[in-house]
Amino acid sequence: MNKINIIFDSKVFLDGFFTKSTSRSGVFFTAMNVLQVMQRNKVFHITLTYPLEYEWTANLRKIKREKVFSQFKFICTGLRSFENSIQIPQNIKEHKKNKKYIRMIYNYIKLLKYDIMSKLYNNKKTCYSEKIFINAHVFLSPFDAIPESIINQEHIKKTYILYDLIPIIFSEYYNIPVIKPIMNTFNRDIYAFCISQSCKDDYLKYCGDKLDANKMYVTHIATNQQYIPKYDKQELIKVLRKYNIEYNPDNKYLFSLCSLEPRKNIPFTVTCFLKFIKKHNINDIYFYLGGSAWKSFEFVMEKTLEEAGQFSNKIKLLGYIDDSDLNILYSNSLFFTFLSQYEGFGMPPLEAMQAGTPVITSNNSSLPEVVGDAAISLTYNDEEAVIKAFEDFYFNEDLRNEYIKKGLERAKIFSWEKCAGKMMEVIEEIVK
Repeated sequence: MNKINIIFDSKVFLDGFFTKSTSRSGVFFTAMNVLQVMQRNKVFHITLTYPLEYEWTANLRKIKREKVFSQFKFICTGLRSFENSIQIPQNIKEHKKNKKYIRMIYNYIKLLKYDIMSKLYNNKKTCYSEKIFINAHVFLSPFDAIPESIINQEHIKKTYILYDLIPIIFSEYYNIPVIKPIMNTFNRDIYAFCISQSCKDDYLKYCGDKLDANKMYVTHIATNQQYIPKYDKQELIKVLRKYNIEYNPDNKYLFSLCSLEPRKNIPFTVTCFLKFIKKHNINDIYFYLGGSAWKSFEFVMEKTLEEAGQFSNKIKLLGYIDDSDLNILYSNSLFFTFLSQYEGFGMPPLEAMQAGTPVITSNNSSLPEVVGDAAISLTYNDEEAVIKAFEDFYFNEDLRNEYIKKGLERAKIFSWEKCAGKMMEVIEEIVK
């Protein structure tokens, strides 16, 4: 078969590269893993985009030194989000008293610079971009809105990786405009890879008049790193010391990993845990919470801990956890709990199953697709059911071992090879 030329939008990589951990989210790792699997397929020839707001020459040299990017060519796509945010002063004198005056002038100069660079790098005599656009078969965006210049190219198949509609469904907590630019590009010619059936259903519910269900494919994603059972108490002690936790090997803990935001339902989970230990007068178990906090949500957690009274020392907030520490924290927890109200996929339960940990999770959105029958699944706000699940795992070692075994088997069905493999099958078919 002839080569299939793909232009792969790399803005999510570059955000992760330049801003490091602040942008290295699940979307970043999804895009990176899909790119690496596709690159191994000799049928595909992949070119990465390079928006001009990152400044072409110096930063491109830095990126090319990264092993993962060294083998790719980059194509300049002009300005992206930057061009829509600049206000060019019409009358300089009117802006002298404005506090934003200096910043506006600075942006104005940069815009002129980028305009010159854009003309240079898209000139047929000085840049190969024109030829790449003409010969391209597919444009794949792993997150950001496809540029209008691409949308208008009829010969290029436009594809997205879609994750969730959290900003729409939970609009009281999120910034809706983040996802609006993507939705504004939707039309019946768009192809979409949805990370779960739940994700696909939501997009059809909210954007069904703009999308073709027959051009939307479920491609379950996988974990960002390989987790394995590692029941090592001494290693656990070393890891917990990093997070200012002095651990007694005679004690137990349950673990949860998520950002401390309303949708994740952490105050409710903590309340259930406290009622559980009070009910049975249990003193040898703690609740470790990993994940960054929302500033607007911190007061809710503070209130929850205040209400815990003398039991507040049983709740340990670890904060952001390094990837290298997650495996040991998953593996050595008595069980893992994840009572989210909604997930586009639900990565932490899958990671916990891979690490050999029994899982308690919600039965909503995409979570049943992830855990199947390999976890205790229940309604996210059913206090009685949650406490019962805590009791089952705490008092019944045989039950824990049963769910560990089922979780390890369930986790095997998810891989980046399957995810990207399905995407490549679809791309080959639509190009034909």
